Order: sequence, then structure tokens, then C-alpha cells
Amino acid sequence: MKRFAVLGSPIEHSLSPTLHNFLFKKLEVSAVYGRFEVTRDDLGSFLRSHNSNEWQGFSLTMPLKEEGIRHCESLTEEASDSSAINTLKRVGSEWIGYNTDVFGFRFLLGKIPEVSPSSVGEKSVAILGAGGTARAALVALRDSGKEIKVFRRSAERDQALLKANPDVEILDWSEGATALQMSILINCAPVEAMESIIRINHFNGFLLDSLYSPWPTPLMMVAQSNYFSGKDLLVAQAIRQNEIFCDATLDHAASFAELRATI
Repeated sequence: MKRFAVLGSPIEHSLSPTLHNFLFKKLEVSAVYGRFEVTRDDLGSFLRSHNSNEWQGFSLTMPLKEEGIRHCESLTEEASDSSAINTLKRVGSEWIGYNTDVFGFRFLLGKIPEVSPSSVGEKSVAILGAGGTARAALVALRDSGKEIKVFRRSAERDQALLKANPDVEILDWSEGATALQMSILINCAPVEAMESIIRINHFNGFLLDSLYSPWPTPLMMVAQSNYFSGKDLLVAQAIRQNEIFCDATLDHAASFAELRATI
């Protein structure tokens, strides 16, 4: 039996086992998917101790999306462009790094006209945060023709942001309140970063929040809009991730509806 798991810290809230075990059963794949609490400092030793053909792949969540790159023999283009991975797959004796968050964002951004007709043609996007998830969103927005602004707390990741998408305007977190004036707001920042944003008591655009725990998220509490939650992003990226794990091709739209109903 093949084994897979999601790694991160904290990890007890992760819904990934529900999604992947559902797909394994549907695809009649002999596999099981679990979860492990793994910190940034412990990732290397964890991978060494799970270096056998039994372990075929891992999902990586915070805080491992950047650290994981150090343990890959090669990266896909999307992982390299975003300078972050969320998927490890064993190929022979090597780990290959992928970033399926890019697929997840593209999928959801493409669905916005379906769920929010008023957003059709909207051209401005604000992204809160500068980590691996934010950079995946930036890669997904390449060549979109949209005005894109990123609000970040530190300049240390600015070069990585520009590598992900050179057509982005980078702004300091102190200007974050202006993000709520954009037509689409993508939140990739943690809950503790939201204090200065939630002083604004309304948002009328479309919200795509990468968080789903705790719920409602701080931005959901002020949003007066249609939205996708972190559960939607989790499901969308898991579809591509499972295709990678199983060397399978899924019906993306049908799989999204089916998987989203499980959580």
C-alpha cells in the first residue's frame, strides 16, 4: 500500500486527509493519507526517516512551503517561479517539488464569473501577504491583464514576489486598508496580521481567503461580498495534487463539486 501525508505545524485542523482518502477510494487506489506535525527544523530528519518506497508523497503546509525546496532534487516550473512548494512526490529515489496552489488559484479565479456575475471584467486584485501562498497567486495571475497590488509586512521577499510576477506593485502593510478598495481581494496572510485590516468594517468586492480556520476568518467577518474560502482553495489544489500522486486525470469541475461537499 502506498502512503501519503500532509506535513506542517500546526496540523491537527488539516482537512487534507479527508479529501485525498476520498479520492483514493473513488479511484480504487491502494493508498492511505495521514497527517504529521512537522516543524521547519524537523523537515529534513522527517524525510530521511521516511525515505522508503512505501512513502510516495507529501503535502506541505505552513511553515514548510519554502523550507521544502531545500529537500528537492528538482522543481517544476510553477514551484520554481513561486519559490515555494506544497507537494513532494517520490520519483525513484528523488523528491520532486510541485506547487499545486497555482492550479488552485487559477481554477478559482476562473470560477469567479460563474458565482459573481457582477465581478466579470473587474481588473484590480489585491493580495495580502508575501509568502509561498501569495506567490502562487501571483504566478496564477500572470498575463491576466489585471492591476495587481501586494501588501506585505517586510521587504525581504520583494525579489521573490517580482520573480513570481514582474507586473506587480508592492506596497507596505501600513497601506493595507486600501486593499479593500480593490475588486478582488486575495488573503494569504495569517490571522494575527489582520488587526489593522479588520478596522475597516466593509468590503464590497470578491474575497478569496486562503484561511479556513478559525471560521469565520477576520476578513469574512467584514466582507459584504461573494467569496471563496480557504476550503475552496484546499479542494482545488488537492485535485491537481491527487493527479500528481496517482498519475491520474480527473474531471476538475466535477471533482471540485464532489470534494467540496465532503468538507
